[in-house]
Amino acid sequence: MKRALQSGIVGFFLCLLIFPLQTIQAVRGVPGSPDFGYGAWIHPQSALNIEGTQMVGELPLDWVAIPLDWAEAMPQISSSPELGALDAVFDALTGRGVVVMLRLYNPPGWAKTETGLNADITAQWLFWLYQRYQPTLRAVELLPAANTRQGWGNTPDPYQYANFFMEVKTALNSRGSDLLLIAGGLQPLNPASDSEDWDDLDFLQALYDYGAKTWMPVLSIQMPVLSGDPVRPASGEDPFALRHYELVRQTMLNNDHAEGILWVTLINPPDGTIDVADQKYAQSVQQAEWLKQALIQMRSQLYMGVVFLSSLNPPPAGKPFGNQTALLTGRQTYHPFYSALQAVIQQTNPSATSNRPGRPKSIPIPKCQNKK
Repeated sequence: MKRALQSGIVGFFLCLLIFPLQTIQAVRGVPGSPDFGYGAWIHPQSALNIEGTQMVGELPLDWVAIPLDWAEAMPQISSSPELGALDAVFDALTGRGVVVMLRLYNPPGWAKTETGLNADITAQWLFWLYQRYQPTLRAVELLPAANTRQGWGNTPDPYQYANFFMEVKTALNSRGSDLLLIAGGLQPLNPASDSEDWDDLDFLQALYDYGAKTWMPVLSIQMPVLSGDPVRPASGEDPFALRHYELVRQTMLNNDHAEGILWVTLINPPDGTIDVADQKYAQSVQQAEWLKQALIQMRSQLYMGVVFLSSLNPPPAGKPFGNQTALLTGRQTYHPFYSALQAVIQQTNPSATSNRPGRPKSIPIPKCQNKK
């Protein structure tokens, strides 16, 4: 059964190997770049997705994060991937001077093993996506929230995740891919956490015990549930302060990983879940001020690579994005944070509007990929 499964995957992706890879210029916020990267989300399966892409150059952003529910896109190994909405968003982003990080989550059952996700199948799937969406696709956040059962898809295990990450990375490198893998997507435990979930700092330390310094150039963290003012100090007993990222960084330094880069890939302003006093942030004006302060504070940290603060379009209901702020609330209706974000980017990166990297008008797709 396992051999037949792998043969089917190989056959599905084999034709891609004959097409040459393309390399594009370096982008902000990655290893080797001294520049901070500004990012936001787009949800292809939700309303105003194409309208959201039109905001990219206006802000202007460096990165767009796009979630990809693998099981939803390809529930059966024998079925062609359903990527129409994703294709449309990538096409709309072409030429807008932005690059994309895919958030790969919820793998289908046929890609799993008894302990986690099959690394070889995952690498083939990622390489297929890389070929399909190059040169815009530059990074993949690999199974974010890996310290939780929901994120990993099984009882979380840092040793299994470390091996999985290294095997996928090695397989992609062997194919000549320069796709940047973003590790972890670690989340502080919230009141609804599963009893099997790991504390994010403990999980991170275990990754370092398994040699993460050598294979994890970029660590991502997510903070979907927060409380209090952005400047509130963090502590081990309080994982809901924005500055919890400082404890993550300290763990990196404790393991002699000063050269490692930290990305914050998901952040939501407080909504009253932890403290009723946070209900004041239900007002959009207060949300905008909170997000602006948070951005300025995180940008000042030299170890921060890219921060994704909000979504361009409204996130779909029932997906793992929490109370994510949408900049585009209706057709030509904007959240107050839109203008605040635009002002911060233009003040801190004034060359962004005049020095946008070019993108080809179209991305050639091999016929065997059957892009719809």
